[in-house]
Amino acid sequence: MYTIVRVVLSFYVMLKKFIEAYYSHKIGIMQNSIFYRFSLEKRDNTLNPNKFLTDPWSGNSAIGKDILNSISNKPGFSLDLMENLINNMGNEYAYNFEWIRHLQAVGGNGSMRLTRDLILIFINNYRKMKGFWLHQSSWALPIVGERLINWMFSYSFFASGSNDSFQKIILSSIAEQFSHLWRCYKAELNPQARLIALKAIVACLCSMRNTQFVKIRRIIKEITGITESSLDSSGMIINRNPNDHFNMFKSLIEIRFIFKNSGIELPNRVFIDCLGRMAACIRFLRLGDGEISGHVGDGPLLNSGLAPTRQMIDTALSVVESKNSGPITISGFTRLSTKKIVLIVNTKPCCIRSRFSTPLEPGLNIFDFEASFGLNRMINRADITVLLNGFRIKIRENAKYFSKIKHERGELHFVGEVQQKSRYFNFDMQREITINLSTEGVRGRDFIRASDPFQAFPRFVFDHQTITKEIHSQSILINHKSSEYILSIFQQSQDCEVFIARNLEGNYPTIEIRYSVMDRREASIAWAIEGIS
Repeated sequence: MYTIVRVVLSFYVMLKKFIEAYYSHKIGIMQNSIFYRFSLEKRDNTLNPNKFLTDPWSGNSAIGKDILNSISNKPGFSLDLMENLINNMGNEYAYNFEWIRHLQAVGGNGSMRLTRDLILIFINNYRKMKGFWLHQSSWALPIVGERLINWMFSYSFFASGSNDSFQKIILSSIAEQFSHLWRCYKAELNPQARLIALKAIVACLCSMRNTQFVKIRRIIKEITGITESSLDSSGMIINRNPNDHFNMFKSLIEIRFIFKNSGIELPNRVFIDCLGRMAACIRFLRLGDGEISGHVGDGPLLNSGLAPTRQMIDTALSVVESKNSGPITISGFTRLSTKKIVLIVNTKPCCIRSRFSTPLEPGLNIFDFEASFGLNRMINRADITVLLNGFRIKIRENAKYFSKIKHERGELHFVGEVQQKSRYFNFDMQREITINLSTEGVRGRDFIRASDPFQAFPRFVFDHQTITKEIHSQSILINHKSSEYILSIFQQSQDCEVFIARNLEGNYPTIEIRYSVMDRREASIAWAIEGIS
């Protein structure tokens, strides 16, 4: 009986992969056709703008003012506007038009005119482009999905009071992009990216002059399957990427918002139970500044560079009831918190790192942490890189690793150990992190042992508001906003040489402690970051 079940399951998996490959092949042939552009729906009366919903998310007026100040608002359809936007925000954020809500928060004719100009420039530009739908920077399916949602949610802001010609252009473009999504979304294999495409499809189907109930029921079934297969038992997204987790959480809230306003019932197991568990995970990953940890886990990235603001996180959590009343545990993360410090530690190897990249990336991929002191994020990332025989060690899933937390004499202790063996080398490391329950400071020790001489590089990436004021051989004075801290280094292994480098990587001051082990094959590196004012 067990063998039969295994055969049936294997057949099901093979059939599913065959269907996915078929859709990818079919859509690939269709998109390469010279007739694909003409096959897209462009009728401006397909959708009813009176059914468009008002954006449930509030924008940040400070960000909106920065956009207005950084982009020269010239009359006409100058490409300089879009180029300036891309230079300031990057392709993904510029082309998904999420920044509209920040301009809406500023308000006024200037914000509205700039939004209209940028949208018209985008439409005129892509319609003159050969094979525009193949350009991933602006036409990847999740980008198209977010763009449609942001246009429809903000339609009353930028289109209200405009002439009929402008509204027809916008509505025909929305219909065209929806037509593209509807034809191609099944070829998107990334489940989170497909969910964003489905979110936009839902918004369009519910905004049509005749609501498409049959198609909507099919889409609900797909959304349910994607959600349940993307989460682990705790409710955390399987790839362990907090930003991907929040973006999926946000998409589900928007889908629920759209369906609720259309009077369509949804399955509780996804839109109540799953959302509740996801909300509990977001609360677990929040630091003292209210934003979530930026750790990046396994799997492909979706929108990891677009970290959610505290305002958006607060809004999202306020409309979802958490289903976890007691302590929550998330696979691969540990939370250490006191009244003055919150620290999130990555306790499981992961293959992709955060946006703070340097030539020493990607580090060991384990036991790195982020920390907030009080209400301010202080450490964006603290990790360690080890070079052995000129090669960077990267901890894999098959390594032995464990971690634990213990309370002792008014202190909270984290201990993590990892062992990795191969035919080329043996490597062991133990990281200890201690925070006092009543003071503001973090102490740590990294003990490393390897089969060959090695170099070790503990690294601290600070918040962009951090300033390194005084650099000494064993300590660095750090100023963060109105507070001062000292980063101290304690040399415990006799054969180690210590170097301190201050690297400015973007807006994130980075300090590396460089240990070169000469004759011995082990090192003990101790450090501390403590407040002095």
